[in-house]
Amino acid sequence: MRQKLNQRGFSILEAVASVFIISLILTTAVSIVINVRNQTEATNERIVATEVASRIRDDLVYNNAYDDIISWQNGESVIVTSTTCVSLNTPFDCAIFQYESNGRVYDDTMTLIFLAPTTESGFYQIVHFEIVIEYYPHRFLTIEGIIYE
Repeated sequence: MRQKLNQRGFSILEAVASVFIISLILTTAVSIVINVRNQTEATNERIVATEVASRIRDDLVYNNAYDDIISWQNGESVIVTSTTCVSLNTPFDCAIFQYESNGRVYDDTMTLIFLAPTTESGFYQIVHFEIVIEYYPHRFLTIEGIIYE
């Protein structure tokens, strides 16, 4: 007697392969959604950090005199953080590290860099500075500014 094989069902190998393919597709879809979400969040944080850095730049430019900054620098590059601001006797108020936006204060993730004067900047009486903010893990924003006579 001969038995007929059921040709309508799946073998175990086909079932395992289909489960593997479906799980691969779902894993890829979830990772894409997570990456898009992280990118959107980073973009939003960059917008806020840009606003904060612009306010700090404007505060430094409009509330400080060229002569005060250049004499404080003493011809050298100076890096200012929220922890070193008071000890460096800065000519500007250290409260600039306390700007808040969307409930976040960028004090620990912000650095002010006053670049060393060059021959040209001395001739034109310009102090160059940079504001560097880490707005998202391992993502930095740099805004430049100048204080002039």
